[in-house]
Amino acid sequence: MAMDRTIEKKSRPLWQWLVALLVIGALVWFGYRTVSDASIRTARVPLNQLIIGNVQMGTLEDVVSVRGTVQPLNSVFLDAVNGGVVERIFAEEGAFVEAGQPLLQLSNTSLRLDVARNDTAITEQLNNLTNIANGLETTQLNTEREIINLEYRIITLERQMRRQQELVNDRLISQEDFDAIVDELEYQHLMLANTRARQRLEDRIREDRQLQIAQQIEKLEENLSLSQSSFESLLVRAPITGQLTSLPIQIGESKSNGERLGQIDVVNQYKIAAQVDEFYVSRVAPGQEARFSLSGNNYGVLIDKVYPEITSGLFTIDLIFPSAVPENLRRGQTLQLELVLGSPQETLLLPVGSFVQETGGNWVFVLDESGEIAHRREISVGRRNNRFIEVRGGLTAGERVITSGYGAIADADRVQLTQ
Repeated sequence: MAMDRTIEKKSRPLWQWLVALLVIGALVWFGYRTVSDASIRTARVPLNQLIIGNVQMGTLEDVVSVRGTVQPLNSVFLDAVNGGVVERIFAEEGAFVEAGQPLLQLSNTSLRLDVARNDTAITEQLNNLTNIANGLETTQLNTEREIINLEYRIITLERQMRRQQELVNDRLISQEDFDAIVDELEYQHLMLANTRARQRLEDRIREDRQLQIAQQIEKLEENLSLSQSSFESLLVRAPITGQLTSLPIQIGESKSNGERLGQIDVVNQYKIAAQVDEFYVSRVAPGQEARFSLSGNNYGVLIDKVYPEITSGLFTIDLIFPSAVPENLRRGQTLQLELVLGSPQETLLLPVGSFVQETGGNWVFVLDESGEIAHRREISVGRRNNRFIEVRGGLTAGERVITSGYGAIADADRVQLTQ
């Protein structure tokens, strides 16, 4: 009997192991993709509802488009210095007026009575001060006359003393009579010295009082002029030459103190008031240029003033014409301007779109090579104008980006583009 022969089990070929490994790897990859896709927030949006922009190298003109309104360069408002009832109107809205021309007449009975009382009181005070000044002058004259009398008396006594000195020597008059004359002369000298000292004191006092009186008279005259002018202010006159653009007044209408009566604008002198997005507030300064077209001609204006207040995301600037103002410019006219913020620069550009409002330019949806999937990606941006935004990082030239609004897809991590 033949002996049993051991049959050796043949090992699988290497190619079968490779096939098995590939199948297992495919299953693992498919499972991972399935789990990963399930965890990624995906939004499906029809392609025709999106706007796609290409990232490209180009020259960024550092300008921003703003809308401005033509306004008068200088305006003067008419206010009622003193209130009253409108009696007469001498000019109509839109009329050209000259400086000093009467515009309207107000009446105010109470003011008229107050002015009359003030005039009487001030006039009385002026008369009192004048009388005081006249009294000082009279005192000065009296003192001078007193000094003259004393000097004359001294001269007379000195002459008499010289004559009587000889008579005393000849014993023709008594010594007592002579001594009386000497005493009288000495007394008059003392009175003269005292009177001159008093004159010097009176002069100092008179100078101080005259200075005070002059100042008081000046103030009273100013008050009198102010009182009279307050009455005269009831006749409202044009303070400048220009166009009376506003005068909403009716005869018989009552106006209170300080109430606005109208407005006069300087003719043919204009400025442009424009509002700029607050994004550019740190880059706008007086002296920068803006350009606009009007009736086929190009014009330039310069920023004159930047107002720091920001309202609803906008701040206001005033622009003036460095040379002649265009003849066909009109008050209230709207202009589209390009505000120059810097010199042109070669850089990576992304078309501006509505996505900037949702993301602030911090992230975008970038399409893959197939053009069917867009992934969320963080980017860094810089300057912008009305057409492009500067890309400083996160994108490369040739990539495509969704630039339309992200309102419906802002919470997604990936966008599936459908037909």
